[in-house]
Formats: sequence, structure tokens, C-alpha cells
Amino acid sequence: MTDETRLTDELTRRAERVHAAPLSFESVRGRAQTIRRRRRAAAATGVAAAVAAVVLLPAVLSGGSDRSAPDPAPPAPAPPGSSVLHDGVVTLPDGSTVPVDVDNADVSQMGVLTDGRIVLALAQPQSIRVYGADGSLDDTYPAFANEITVSADDGAVAWVAKDRTVRVLTSGTAEPATLPGIPLQNQTSGNIDAVLDAEHLLVGDGSTTNGLLTSTGIEDLRTSEDLRVQDVSPDGDLWAVSYAAPEDPQFGCSGLYDPGAQTMVARSCDTSGLRFSPDGQHLLGMRGDNNMYGEVSTFDLDLEQVGTFTPTGKTAVVSRAGWADATHLLVGVTDWKLGLADVDTNPWSLVRVGLGGEDPEVVTPEGPGRNPEFVAEFVVSE
Repeated sequence: MTDETRLTDELTRRAERVHAAPLSFESVRGRAQTIRRRRRAAAATGVAAAVAAVVLLPAVLSGGSDRSAPDPAPPAPAPPGSSVLHDGVVTLPDGSTVPVDVDNADVSQMGVLTDGRIVLALAQPQSIRVYGADGSLDDTYPAFANEITVSADDGAVAWVAKDRTVRVLTSGTAEPATLPGIPLQNQTSGNIDAVLDAEHLLVGDGSTTNGLLTSTGIEDLRTSEDLRVQDVSPDGDLWAVSYAAPEDPQFGCSGLYDPGAQTMVARSCDTSGLRFSPDGQHLLGMRGDNNMYGEVSTFDLDLEQVGTFTPTGKTAVVSRAGWADATHLLVGVTDWKLGLADVDTNPWSLVRVGLGGEDPEVVTPEGPGRNPEFVAEFVVSE
């Protein structure tokens, strides 16, 4: 029996033992961390054995000589930060580029796995498309909705398939795993709100995160109040959330929730869509309608505003934004003018700005593009 089989059997036994009992985050985090520890240990053992084979085999073949070649240096980890799709090219955080055969008009979201594969959610046709690290098309999967959810470490991406089951593609694996669907009463598919790791997904009904989905099914998730998870910090200890509030009936309010203590540790009704920086020390937020935002702001872990970037021009708006690194943002900007979606009537550019909204630097000079209500000419990775 393999370690993976024993792990699956053990999780199944435990899930059956607590069937229908609400889970606290301590249970969720304990399971996820145990899996990660075992994987790291197994990976370390495998790497050690492989290195030993590489080092010792030449010595045996050469009659015991110890003049073996030096071990190759491990590949440097990819720098944290967002990738950007524009005009058929994905620019990665290290500045390298990958051509992909796709029109931005068809793309609603993008994720880039740690193995280099590029995962796109397409509206036309409604599907998930996976490209290799070289930009070649690997596969296309029919989807119930053109939405993906990526883990904080970019190690896994999940979506709801056409048959309403959940698919999880993990870095280094060829095909996505299949998890049970998210049961709801109204024939919708449910929502994947966060991917804690490949085996643990936070799910809900689109307004509230209320379940933990694993290969054995879905279990109730207990929180101190109704909320929807928007993002998870790199260490998993904080959730960026939204919740309904009378202070803002249109957009609701945002907060930082400590799932271990089961309490909201910070609140703000002035921003939406909070996303953690790569180091987990700040968040960006935007609020707007029809894929357009008047500004992008940054916040500390008390949700006190650190800075704001507002594009210049009476009709200028922010289309998409993400973290270039721990202290800079990448912002897609367009000077919005009314026009048809398929007509190049709007000037677009990509800028890099500091944490406080200062020193905007043009990364991609202004060029023609389409109406931002329908097309994001710069798609920033999740």
C-alpha cells in the first residue's frame, strides 16, 4: 500500500467519523498542513534518492572514482507576482514571455501554475483552456461557468465542469482530478471560493462560503458570521472576505477573518475584492461596475488605507489590477469612450505603481483597444 493510499484511507475514515458535523478551521488547516508535510517529506526522500543515484552511479561505472560531476543547481523559484495576457502574449513576473493563440475578448480569467502551465477561463466558448509552459495548447475542458480559482501558492487551479463536478489541476500532474459537485437546490453549480490546496476547497452558494469540499464530499464549515471568502493569505492564517451589511447595500463590506480564532479582525465598507500581496502584508481592493473601476487602493492588515492610484483623465478607468511584487501593483488602464466591443476606439496601457500609488511607470505604452465594458485588453493572473 502506498503512502498516498494510506493517506486517502485515513482521511476517508476520519470524514466518516465526523459525518455531518460542522468543521472548524482548525480541522481544515490541520488536514491541509498534514498533507503538505507528508508531501514535502516524500519529495525530500525522493530527491535525496535521485541525487544519490546521480552521484553514485558514475562512480560505480568508472571503477570507484570520486571525480563525479557537481550536482546541478536546483532551478530558481519563480518570483511571486502576477502574469499579464495582452495581444496574444503572456508576460511572466520574471519578464519572460509566452505566446498563446487566444483573443483577450474571449478570456475572463487567467492563472499560471508553478510548473509554467497557463490556465485560461474562456467565455466563448465557455471552457477552461490549458496551455503548456511553451504556449502550446495542452487541452480544453468544457465548463459550467467561465471561472477559475487558484490556490495562494499557484500550485492548483479549480473549476466547475460542464457536468457540475469540480475539477482540480495540480502543478506537475497531466490531468485534473475530479471531486464531487457542490450540492445546491436551484440547479446551479455552486461556487469555488478558495483553493486551500489540491484536496481542500472552500465552496459556497455565491453569497456565503459554507462548505469544505474534498474527495469524500462536502462538509459544513463553521464561521462566526455569514461571509464569502475572496482570497486566502499565503500562510493560510487570514481570509479576505465580503459580507452583506446595511452600511452598503449595493456592494456590501469587506473584512479580514481569522479562521483559527473564528473572528473578524478588521472591517471596511469602503472597498471590495480584497487580494493579498505575495508576502501577505498588504491587500489591494477595487470597487466599480461593468468591469471598470475608478481607482485601485492598497491596505494594511488593519484595513487602513496605504495608498491609492487613480488614472488621469475624465474618462480614464482601471480595468484589471494585480500584484507585480510585494510592494508594486500592475494596473491595466484605459481612457474609456463609448464604442462597440469589437472596434479599437479606446487607448489602453499597463502601468506599474508603488504601494502608496506613487511613481507610476508605463510598462506597456498606450495603444488602441476595445470597450472595457466587454474586453480586458490586459488580463492579470489570479
